[in-house]
Amino acid sequence: AGRARLAGAAALGLALAACGEAPAGRDVLLVVLDTTRADHLSCYGYARPTSPNLDRLAAEGELYRNAWAQAPWTLPAVATILTGQPPHVHGAGRGLESLHPVREGVPNLAERLGRLGYRTAAFVNVVFCSPESGLARGFEVYDFRSSDATNTGHRDAAQTTDAALAWLEALEKTDRFFLMVHYFDPHLTYDPPEPYDAMFEEGDGPRVQPGFGSAHQVFSLREGTLPLSPELRRSLVARYDGEIRFVDEQFGRLRAALEDLGRWDDTLVIVVGDHGEEFWEHGSFEHGHSHHRELLHVPLIVRRPRGPQGVVREERVRQLDIAPTVLRFAGAGVPPELPGAVLGQGRGASYAVAEGSLWAGDLVSVRADAGTLIVDRTTGQRWLYAPDDAWERRDLAAAGGSRSAFARLEQLVAALPPTPRGQRGAWTPTAEQVERLRSLGYLR
Repeated sequence: AGRARLAGAAALGLALAACGEAPAGRDVLLVVLDTTRADHLSCYGYARPTSPNLDRLAAEGELYRNAWAQAPWTLPAVATILTGQPPHVHGAGRGLESLHPVREGVPNLAERLGRLGYRTAAFVNVVFCSPESGLARGFEVYDFRSSDATNTGHRDAAQTTDAALAWLEALEKTDRFFLMVHYFDPHLTYDPPEPYDAMFEEGDGPRVQPGFGSAHQVFSLREGTLPLSPELRRSLVARYDGEIRFVDEQFGRLRAALEDLGRWDDTLVIVVGDHGEEFWEHGSFEHGHSHHRELLHVPLIVRRPRGPQGVVREERVRQLDIAPTVLRFAGAGVPPELPGAVLGQGRGASYAVAEGSLWAGDLVSVRADAGTLIVDRTTGQRWLYAPDDAWERRDLAAAGGSRSAFARLEQLVAALPPTPRGQRGAWTPTAEQVERLRSLGYLR
């Protein structure tokens, strides 16, 4: 009888594969790394050992070297990760005077998987992910903790891991789960606990003080009224790298607990950054203000149960490919309205588009084999970069270069609908949320 059941299961798997669907998988862990640059993880070639646990995950799965965010700040990027839709479809972002939540009628992974019987939970730690954002829809547990601009003011990676583990340990063994864990720590201020606070400091020169990166300091840095010496800039980056290492250690704790619970081997694990961070590569600092590589190139690691191991993938992929990948794993099929593809099963996307900004007007960008085009639809300004200019140092538009090679990119940008201005149900932050945003440097 046991052999018959195994044979039947194998036959069902083959039948599903023939129909283009995989057999239903079990559990799903989605880890979102806030403000984390791909090029600051050691598995992406960074010189500092910032990510040993994520390096191990990459060695057991697939590392995507060419993954792109659909927005340079948290709310629209996380909305894309959860819904599988680009910002102009899911609608989450910033209008002229208010924040826009995810549009009603745009389902997310929690809603879709909940209908399959999954237990669903999210542990999130920034005001942009508050329940008013629309991101909470469908989650059985949506554990949101507000934050201010210091690591003593928000739930850190250790506390976030503790909360997620408490939920996991309360599950029945027969429950399938979808768990999203959002680690906020690499966001300003860079104030990791010991020993991570000094782990990557170099030399005996001056160092930034713990807690550096207050709202006042962020605005002063943006405006150029608070100059930092090269030594202090290096110290700032060292503390940022310490935050990443602290988060990596906590991810290792999360993994170890799943192993102890007997869950790890059957869990699809996806780790992705929501956006990056600028360290003056284009003359500025922080995020939300541009569409350059340092803000949109994100880490993406996928570990599938009994899937490929140690694979480095070079094809262009996007955050909006995550939802189709999860749904295919869960056996739900990929809804035709989702524009993304299942990760690891194709040649990648022909192009990656990003939309919107927090600081700099109505930005859109497109990256393709022909190069990169960034457009400010508020002012009409354009930035053009050749395909061999990976770090976007030589602006062909500023140099008077021809746009003929970028005609297709121009067409793609022109086809994008305008950024919504008066979306119904716009979310006006409460007085407390405004204060949180101000303390983070998002508002004066």
